Amino acid sequence: MKHRKYVLLLMTAAALLLAAGCGKETTNQPVSGTPTVEATKAPTETVAPTTTSTPTPTPAPSASELFDAYTEQLFLDEITLNTINLHYTLAYPENFGITEYEPSLGSFDVEEMKQSYGEMKVLKEELEAFAYDELTKEQQFTYDIIMDYIETELSVEDLLLYSEVLGPVTGYQAQLPVLLAEYKFRTVRDIEDYLALVGLVDELFAELIEFEQAKSAAGLFMPDYAADAIIDQCRQFIETPEDNYMIDVFETEINAVEGLTEEQKNTYIAKNKELITTELVTAYQSLIDGLEALKGTGTNDKGLCHYEDGKRYYNYLVRSLTGSSKSVFDLLVATDQHISACIMQMQSIMMKNPNVMNEWDTYEFCESEPDKILEDLIVKIKDDFPELPVEANYVIKYVHPSMEEHMSPAFYLTPPVDDTKNNTIYINKSQVTRDLYTTMAHEGFPGHLYQNVYTSSQNLPLIRNMFSNQGYSEGWATYVEYYAYGVGGLNEDLAGVLMLNNAATLGIYAYVDMGVHYLGWGVEEVEQFLAKYGLNAEAAQPMFEIMVEEPANYLSYYIGYLEFLDLQDVAEAAWGENYSLKKFHEAVLTLGPAPFGLLEEAIKVYE
Repeated sequence: MKHRKYVLLLMTAAALLLAAGCGKETTNQPVSGTPTVEATKAPTETVAPTTTSTPTPTPAPSASELFDAYTEQLFLDEITLNTINLHYTLAYPENFGITEYEPSLGSFDVEEMKQSYGEMKVLKEELEAFAYDELTKEQQFTYDIIMDYIETELSVEDLLLYSEVLGPVTGYQAQLPVLLAEYKFRTVRDIEDYLALVGLVDELFAELIEFEQAKSAAGLFMPDYAADAIIDQCRQFIETPEDNYMIDVFETEINAVEGLTEEQKNTYIAKNKELITTELVTAYQSLIDGLEALKGTGTNDKGLCHYEDGKRYYNYLVRSLTGSSKSVFDLLVATDQHISACIMQMQSIMMKNPNVMNEWDTYEFCESEPDKILEDLIVKIKDDFPELPVEANYVIKYVHPSMEEHMSPAFYLTPPVDDTKNNTIYINKSQVTRDLYTTMAHEGFPGHLYQNVYTSSQNLPLIRNMFSNQGYSEGWATYVEYYAYGVGGLNEDLAGVLMLNNAATLGIYAYVDMGVHYLGWGVEEVEQFLAKYGLNAEAAQPMFEIMVEEPANYLSYYIGYLEFLDLQDVAEAAWGENYSLKKFHEAVLTLGPAPFGLLEEAIKVYE
């Protein structure tokens, strides 16, 4: 699920903060503040007047020490700017010295968002003041991650209004209800913060409408079909306010909080119901009205490249969402080659074993229930994946019927870095298929859940939690999803064909994304491309609209997957006889989320 990115985009101080995926295990001690130094007690003996003593000078802190202090303080300063970010990154902020903050959802104010670029430039100057060569190898890796992010963001400083945080699947309006519903109550402060945040949605949506109005004035408002999809989603969400699932979820969570009296619980329950049925409904209705009023003002119903600076913005999106440093042209070539290779391998298997086509229609994985699937995967991945260093529990929940149409088939909610033991996976019943086994591998073991918990156990710097590196996280999950076809109880040929077919299909979606936004394709060109692979022309229109609504979204999965395959080749070449699949997985998990160019260099020298 992309929820972290869209929440963090609201941060008023910055573009530095584009999503947290995982981080380090922490102790219950604050990570910032001035360390205490016990003074040596003065001697009681009389010292001769002629004798003088020179106090031992305190050594100046090293560049390494200064860098750690700087990045830790930067994290603590930035994480409090948005309370959802704070809550989903730190379960117990008080253990990190964070006690004073005002509940906030951030801001969509254009001027504040512009100001963030100036703040990024200051941050860049501050980083450049560090003696890079005096930092440890690990610190240099962190430095490079931050600098890569800053330079990527500053490359589109003048294209702020090209950004879009509304969308049928990954949009802010789609993610917010889930984030609020899953807002875990560990303390009374959490309850109070949650209620305050629900009450702030109307103000935030007012700013969001103003942002969309600014986009409209610049000729950058979305096509009407995209607006209609968002409007329809919002209407479904508020259609029956009294039955909104956020009311039932809140009541269940409140009743589980220890230490509250029945009177307190009832007061909170009543307050939440009032906020949901009045203010939240009003906020979503205002968004509906705002988008309705802007319909017809868009100047382009095709891909980004049809705007004046659209191709440049798409290049930025691809780099930002995939973590790949390759050009879009090179990615088009790599995608085409990979699709062709997958199809050739499928044909080779089917020529060798024609019965595979019959099995395709009737196959079943060894397990079909979510819990049983995860239990099976935990056992079967042991030979090729390192054991989790810490405990990882999980609960499986189901998307509420009111949100099913616009939600992904499944998603994983990233836990706070200091509470990775408790994990949540959502399943969308309306989109469950026979491939639930591999879907659970994507979301659970050895996918998102496993990757987040493993990397969190590596004590990475806290600041690393401020970056999504979506290409890494979704690329890894896609990579292991395809791995899971080989352990799900299917025969080798069938598993191979199914995996290759899914990889090729995802590649086709990725190519269409680049075709629409970089090559300028319309629906007709999409039809022609699909026909090349014998696919139904009727799929062209909805596929085209999905790409326009969610640019580069599919690339984070597919290009991220291809980059992991490339990393595997790099590791084999660099390690020689010391290479093993398990060691490769250990290396990328230990290094953690980062742009692939940085990961490639780190893999070459990994020991």
